[in-house]
Amino acid sequence: MKNDRLLSAMSMARGAGKLRIGFEASKEAVSNGAAAVILASDVSERTAREVEGFCDGRCELYRPDITQDDICSKFGWRFGVAAITDYNFAELIKKAIQGRIK
Repeated sequence: MKNDRLLSAMSMARGAGKLRIGFEASKEAVSNGAAAVILASDVSERTAREVEGFCDGRCELYRPDITQDDICSKFGWRFGVAAITDYNFAELIKKAIQGRIK
């Protein structure tokens, strides 16, 4: 799968307790200083606007080519918004999105 590196990085962050899953959890994480938010490519435009609003100027926002179904295949449930609360994991995820992890 083309997004294996990204999904693996997200899974590692989750295992370390550094991934907050869902809209409300992500919003709270951003207000508490989250490093980044990942937004699935197939979330609704309303959700995308709201996430962009609470991330604006507070943290990085990534919208990679990953769908909620891709996420479900790795995690076992669908979600479209997740916050990374650790800057090292955020950097790892950024590199995975940019395809720089070998």
